[in-house]
Amino acid sequence: MIPEHCHALLFDLDGTLVDTMPLHLASWERAAREFGFGYDADWLYALGGVPSRKIVDIINREQELALDPERVVRVKNDHYQTLLPTARPFPAMLALLEQYRHLPRAIGTGSSRANAERVLASTGLHEWFSVVVTADDVERHKPNPDTYLQAALKLGQEAEHCLVFEDTPIGRQAATAAGMACIMVVGGRPQTGRP
Repeated sequence: MIPEHCHALLFDLDGTLVDTMPLHLASWERAAREFGFGYDADWLYALGGVPSRKIVDIINREQELALDPERVVRVKNDHYQTLLPTARPFPAMLALLEQYRHLPRAIGTGSSRANAERVLASTGLHEWFSVVVTADDVERHKPNPDTYLQAALKLGQEAEHCLVFEDTPIGRQAATAAGMACIMVVGGRPQTGRP
């Protein structure tokens, strides 16, 4: 599955390595009920990789609201933290990590550092990654390339030698903008075609 020119693997976290997207969506649904904004699970899923605060900014703009992003994100994240112990890595992705354990690996996520570290610690995935780039580490988030470019830099790898695993179109745009090949992960399984 891994092309010969790829010397490092970069992974999105939520929805790619770990089945956390249902937890995020349930948390957004709770925040929507509390703050009275429209909830659309498919729309929110498509924004995977975008930091929560920016999602609230988009909701404000598209729904013509004036929600306080800090308050909405606090409620959403508090609920997410209560659900987090139920999160599990996708078995197919664990098998992939094991198969390619000889290659350098990094996480490139739109989650906050605190949330990413909790997910990695609670699932045991922290042992697999020496480099974790989060929303707190870049100014320009996905679909901009910065998250993946910084991950490659920290691994000491050229962008063209990195392969990204992503589950959303926004994440794929970020990988492509970084000049990296990308394999999509659907339902916790990497798609078998060449990137």
